[in-house]
Amino acid sequence: MRIAYFSDNFDPELSGITDTVVITGRELRKRGHEICYIGPRYAPKDYAKVGRLYPKDEKDDTIDGMSIARLPSFPVPSSTGQSRFALPSRGSFAHLKVFKPDIIHTQSPYGVGWEALRAAKHFRVPLIGTNHTSVEDYFPLPSVMRAYDAWYYNHCDFVTAPYEALIANMREKGFRRPARAVANPVELNAFSPATPREKADEQRRFTVTNPVVLFVGRLGPEKNIDDILRAVPLLVKTFPTLTFVMAGHGTAAENLKKLAQELGIEKNVLFTGFLNRTTVLPHLYKTAGVFVLMSRTDSQSIALMQSYASGIPAVCARARGLPDYTPEDCGFLVEPGDYATLAEKLSLLFVDEALRERMGKAAQTFVARFSPEVIAREWEQIYDEAFHR
Repeated sequence: MRIAYFSDNFDPELSGITDTVVITGRELRKRGHEICYIGPRYAPKDYAKVGRLYPKDEKDDTIDGMSIARLPSFPVPSSTGQSRFALPSRGSFAHLKVFKPDIIHTQSPYGVGWEALRAAKHFRVPLIGTNHTSVEDYFPLPSVMRAYDAWYYNHCDFVTAPYEALIANMREKGFRRPARAVANPVELNAFSPATPREKADEQRRFTVTNPVVLFVGRLGPEKNIDDILRAVPLLVKTFPTLTFVMAGHGTAAENLKKLAQELGIEKNVLFTGFLNRTTVLPHLYKTAGVFVLMSRTDSQSIALMQSYASGIPAVCARARGLPDYTPEDCGFLVEPGDYATLAEKLSLLFVDEALRERMGKAAQTFVARFSPEVIAREWEQIYDEAFHR
């Protein structure tokens, strides 16, 4: 089957959506399917932020042999500083005419998403949609934007979201197409629990001291990392050598550094910046005892799944999709903004090694259901049913 993925967030932009479509496409290609991508055209500085060179020749702009068609775009504000709004100019049509898609899968309802609507109609192929994001978390006029989401995804033959409540939110605004929750895949092979010796070696490498609390992701306001920072002063009274590690980049980085100074905890906080996800990031996970995510906007969080694969329990905010991905045997949920309770749960995990190990093992078992192989089989079934409907 030939599948064309349309996404407003795409390589080289750091985002869970980018990871999802690339990992899924890579696995489906292994299984004999043909894959192509349609996304925005990014600027050289967007590649530089992740340590890559801008591909001057379009023939070199591929991912593991999968072709890419880029649409003209312009920058828009975002926490990564990389986001683009693509112009739905039919610029993908020449590429698609050669590719001859059997399925078009749209990952977002904006510029590239509009191109997907036009392409599905023009080439007369089924349109699958995935809504990754609760739109009211990012835009003003939330009621209007939710209604827009429902209108857009009503043009699809089948729709998914990482958690059921997101589909229910659209139904409240008139969404009526067949839909169900489908998790995003996570590359698990690179991540594994650290042996005591590995943990000690990696902690020396990254110059951190126990206990280590880890956050991985965009350093953006929507991640509510300030909640974690405010918990640190409560913890260092009992755990003076605690290190809170933040891996990633984003527009909130400077404000977070200032907050750490204001709280008097700058010596307990490490900002690593962007880390290569295949060669460096798995090693950073081996330093940590607990993963924390206080975001009020995440639908699933690839970084959370990577922590589980590394045998690390988590403390997460009870918000959006995180309760679906934080079973009680894998970690704790706390109310958004409640940094005092966050500190209590972290303290419990620091002192109760047996609990931490038990949760870490349960997390490894839980995350296995999100391997690329498992999720790819689910997508094959969805695509096959849509194609033969």
